[in-house]
Amino acid sequence: MWNIILDGLTFKDLAGRRQPRGYAIITGIMLLLLAFVAGLALVNRTLLMNTVQAKPLPVEGTDVATPSAPVLSAAPTSIPCPVNADEWSLADVYISINYKVIQPACVYAGLEKTIAWALAVRNGYSRDQARELLGFSEMPMRLMDQVKILTDTQGPKEVTLHFIPPTAEFTEWRVNDNGGSSVTYGLRGCFRTTTVIGNQVETWGGEYPVICVVVEDAENTRIVYNLGEHYFTAPAIPTRSFLLFGYLGNGYWVWLGTQMNPKSTIHDFDKMAGERRTVAALFDSQPWDILWLEQRYGMGAQSLPEGWRDFTDPNEQQIIVQGLIPALEIGEP
Repeated sequence: MWNIILDGLTFKDLAGRRQPRGYAIITGIMLLLLAFVAGLALVNRTLLMNTVQAKPLPVEGTDVATPSAPVLSAAPTSIPCPVNADEWSLADVYISINYKVIQPACVYAGLEKTIAWALAVRNGYSRDQARELLGFSEMPMRLMDQVKILTDTQGPKEVTLHFIPPTAEFTEWRVNDNGGSSVTYGLRGCFRTTTVIGNQVETWGGEYPVICVVVEDAENTRIVYNLGEHYFTAPAIPTRSFLLFGYLGNGYWVWLGTQMNPKSTIHDFDKMAGERRTVAALFDSQPWDILWLEQRYGMGAQSLPEGWRDFTDPNEQQIIVQGLIPALEIGEP
């Protein structure tokens, strides 16, 4: 082994003496230079450490330049919420087959404003007073006997509706036995009023490209009615109903009516409240109640008339009913 290494580094001349090869000489010189540099570095470090350890040097204060804050460019202008329903995306929700969640969520702002009107007229605001406070040019409702919709699992199919009296000065309060507001709304999903079969598109929703279903949990046990100088208080059973809201365009939604069926009696208020919160969250929404109305629009419940529990005269009831009939005969506003 040694002879092999020796032959690699040297060669024999004509006289038979070994001579170092050229690259071996160059390598040796490089190694010597590296050793010399390493030695100098070691000596320099030793001298530096001796100086530092022998006499600590005071640290003089120096001014440190404070980095300037980065200049931020102006924020881009926010993208306006699309008002064309064709630009919306209706995404699936696992609890329903046909009812979807609208994206972007800003679309719900227009729907919420119409729901605010519906909630206000359940809490002592006249139809016209609520319209004016919320900035509508007309009552955001329609008088429709029937409408074609998708049910939660089937459709499209015709459903029968009923609607609230549109008399401008008519007022009602839906309250519990203590006079507290007892109506809450919650979103149940939306759907397009078109069906695609193969390469054919069937439009069956009339002027409403999208309809939303909203649950109304009326947990009130009394309804106080007022028309002019006439008052009547009727008993009520806490009931869950389903309301339909149609989109007309330009951010404007209208209340089409309330489905005749299904309806159900509410027995467990706490259970219903939890279910409303859970389902509304799945649709990028929240329950809408009188607290929300006050926080969002500054419209708290109107005060009940004095002696409201004692308004039981059937003659007063008949006068109010007769006063509501003319508006119901007009048809759609």
